[in-house]
Amino acid sequence: MIGKSHGKKRKNAMRILIIGINIRHIVRSASLAGHEVIAVDCYCDLDLARYAKETARMPREGAGDRLQFYVDQFCPDAVVLGPGLEESSVKNALVLNNPREKTAQVSDKLWLASWLEKNGFPFIKTQPLDSLRDPLYPFLVKPRKGAGGVGCRIVRDACQQQAIRPGEELIAQELISGLPASVSVIGNGRKALAISANEQLIGVPWAGSKGFRYSGNITPLQITPLQAFQGGMERMAEEIISGLGLVGSNGVDFLLTEKGPVVVEVNSRFQGSLDTVELSGGMNVFQAHLQSFRGMLPEKPAPASRSAGRIILYSPCDQNIVADLEKDWTADVPAKGSRIAADDPMLSILATGAGRDDVLAKLKMRSAMICNMLKKSKMRDFPGF
Repeated sequence: MIGKSHGKKRKNAMRILIIGINIRHIVRSASLAGHEVIAVDCYCDLDLARYAKETARMPREGAGDRLQFYVDQFCPDAVVLGPGLEESSVKNALVLNNPREKTAQVSDKLWLASWLEKNGFPFIKTQPLDSLRDPLYPFLVKPRKGAGGVGCRIVRDACQQQAIRPGEELIAQELISGLPASVSVIGNGRKALAISANEQLIGVPWAGSKGFRYSGNITPLQITPLQAFQGGMERMAEEIISGLGLVGSNGVDFLLTEKGPVVVEVNSRFQGSLDTVELSGGMNVFQAHLQSFRGMLPEKPAPASRSAGRIILYSPCDQNIVADLEKDWTADVPAKGSRIAADDPMLSILATGAGRDDVLAKLKMRSAMICNMLKKSKMRDFPGF
């Protein structure tokens, strides 16, 4: 069974408001650390209530405009700004995030590439798309600020480049082949400690994911011979997080190439790998995050006692959820009647096992089970589907 109960209330427990677009993974970790959690997000998935004492749903459009209202309403001891709100400002509350100006800077991929180059880290050559001259095809286009692989695509020739509509600020990056990986790091603003290396699952077809969309993680990283780079990758991640002066839970994404790890981006926030890091036998990441704001770093965790995986299932079409999808191994579970648009995240599936192959097999099997449940429920409620 994967996480069915609240954590025991600990000495010096805090009343913490966690607020963002989707925050279930952070809420789970904070609750299991023994804190009293108030959760406010845009979905209020069924399993959010497993871990939060109170929940509230806010509209996605203009979510930042409602932030202060919830802070004033719940009067927490501290606030954690989750996905979509990390660059917001909060009054009259202790905020357990990196400073908004720092977060804005680090999430700017053009700025980060320049910083990495200046500090001698392997980086991906990055330029503004609108100032690109004599490009070397193919290359990668992505939003200058963005996450989860949304908006990333390969440009193979001048015709495809000209077809890109002006709008959001876009960058062009050299197209590099490698295994996607990440390192989870705790920083205190001066020093940093890598707590886990993770395989990233990107654009997984059997999970309904396309292109470069983030699909999940497997922890710990268990791909040979690329594991030979793991120690250097972890040290590099620590140097990057400490060099940037980041605090709390942060992540560094890499591509593991034949020549070694290359930095893709830095996430100055809780990452999607949070579930797998903790389920694989690691520390409670939220408590380590909290302690880092007091200047403390955790001890280096022991090697993972098992492997853990998370896969995000993307909706194959516009649909209303009519099946009960809550299982011991599902997370981010939409309630019956929820409307899910095509290609949007539908729910997460979790698995633990003896190794990577075992975990991956369970994720595939459970994904097929959910897809069959959805198909049967549609056929029952909509004959002729």
